[in-house]
Amino acid sequence: MTDKTSLHYVHIDEKRCVGCVLCMKACPTKAIRVRGLKVAKIVGTCVDCGECIRVCPHGAVKATTTRDDYKAPAANMVISASPVLYSQFGQDVLPEDIQAALQKTFEYVFDQTYFLDLYNVALEIFIKETSGKEDSSRPLISPVCPVVNRLIAYRFPALLKNLSPILTPRELAARELKRRIEKDDLLKKTDYGVYHITPCSAKMISINNPMFLKTSYLDGAIGINDVFESVKRNLPGPDETSPVSPSNSLAIGWGISGGEIAAMGEGNYMAVSGLPETIRYLEKIEMGLFRDIEYFEFRACLEGCIGGPLTVADRYEAKRTVMNISRMFSHDKRIRYAQAERAYRKGWFFSEKRPQQPEEAGKRSGIIHEIERQEKIAKIMEGLPGKECGFCGSPGCRSFAEDVADGRAMLEECIRMRIR
Repeated sequence: MTDKTSLHYVHIDEKRCVGCVLCMKACPTKAIRVRGLKVAKIVGTCVDCGECIRVCPHGAVKATTTRDDYKAPAANMVISASPVLYSQFGQDVLPEDIQAALQKTFEYVFDQTYFLDLYNVALEIFIKETSGKEDSSRPLISPVCPVVNRLIAYRFPALLKNLSPILTPRELAARELKRRIEKDDLLKKTDYGVYHITPCSAKMISINNPMFLKTSYLDGAIGINDVFESVKRNLPGPDETSPVSPSNSLAIGWGISGGEIAAMGEGNYMAVSGLPETIRYLEKIEMGLFRDIEYFEFRACLEGCIGGPLTVADRYEAKRTVMNISRMFSHDKRIRYAQAERAYRKGWFFSEKRPQQPEEAGKRSGIIHEIERQEKIAKIMEGLPGKECGFCGSPGCRSFAEDVADGRAMLEECIRMRIR
């Protein structure tokens, strides 16, 4: 099990790391250092985006999930899978086949797509009711991607108020699962856990350090790559008929960028994927732009969650699979609007607390000290060659200047400066 006090869920295996600096260069928050070209270390704010996992050619960077040693399902594991799972087996394997395979693999399985539809209805109502109000924050930002949430908390805290207060579908599903289990006395509280099959380790942040809840309703997360082979072995054969009723939900498309807003009604929405683009748009929103946009669907991974670091299929193959399967379904939600609206009025969809900037991100040494620090950094920058080579062990010259100013590096470590 992962330590619940952990601030991030990506770790570097120093025995496999060769100090190639690729992860350091790829890190969007400049949280990695490779001093002396020896081994990489996470020293700054990691948002668990997984970019370092993707670029490491030596397999030295790994994601930590609840069961990273997963081999076979434990007793009384209640499973709720991300819709991304439906994109991993090719376009000839339908969602009901995957659901049937999950039910063979695990004892208790729950289809999360119904709650994706519920979420969309609640979000539509919230956007409509808050539109035009003076105290409403626009644009609203999707709370679904934990990497984006963490990025906003550390780098764009002024935008925390823009995060939608509607609980994510995975938490809504887990809450309802536990309510049903306890109501029907199916399992004892100490005997089961609800686990999310996920495309990214960042879900561990929202489970162990939730921003919108006092305590997550999920008990853990398992990577898609960990369960893929087990599920694949249990897929129905070509001559078998799946015992599971066919799915009929636009929510299947949630795995790709734009899938969340595609299942919503008419509105001024925008979808952005990939961390560099997400950062660029958040900077613009912070500047006061895009006030005409009602809702932003941000995903840290390129092309959406199908690009998560714990997936198996190529992201573009997965996208093709999702788009082809989605064409088979009707464009109607499976839920009764009036029923969802009644639940909305009762507060069923809303988060328990508003997100706050983490304490470690909010620490300041005072404005005078910060001004002096920035002046020191600017002076150091003037003497640097500006080659952005990374040989010093910092991602770039600006990061190196900050490290020197903060006492984490010596100016002599700049190789380019020594050989000029």
